[in-house]
Amino acid sequence: MNFFVRNYHLDGYGHVNHARYLEFLEEARWTFFDEHNLLPLPDGVQLVVARIDIRYRRAAKAGDVLRVSNQIKELTARHLVLRQQIMFAESGKSAVEAEITLMPVDGASGRSIRFPEKISAFLQTLPTK
Repeated sequence: MNFFVRNYHLDGYGHVNHARYLEFLEEARWTFFDEHNLLPLPDGVQLVVARIDIRYRRAAKAGDVLRVSNQIKELTARHLVLRQQIMFAESGKSAVEAEITLMPVDGASGRSIRFPEKISAFLQTLPTK
């Protein structure tokens, strides 16, 4: 998924604001889950963000084109760690590296649960890194 950096993405220093990177990552996650037919999750299961670890490597500026990649780093019965990277489309250099920990939650109770077997089995078929 690509993003064209516009002036409203910038902060007072003229580079992409850190909060915008979070929005780019979130949009790329939704697209990743849509592309793999994981949304909506069955049986009232919700996938919620439990942790975000983000490393800012290079500043992006207006006019840059950024590409976001998504790969499963770790999968257990109770969480999924998605590795996301935002790169400059032209050079391939890294702008942002992030690891997002997602947990399955029962939508009715709001409590953390184990991944239902059907979802877990499908997630295990996706490429990992």
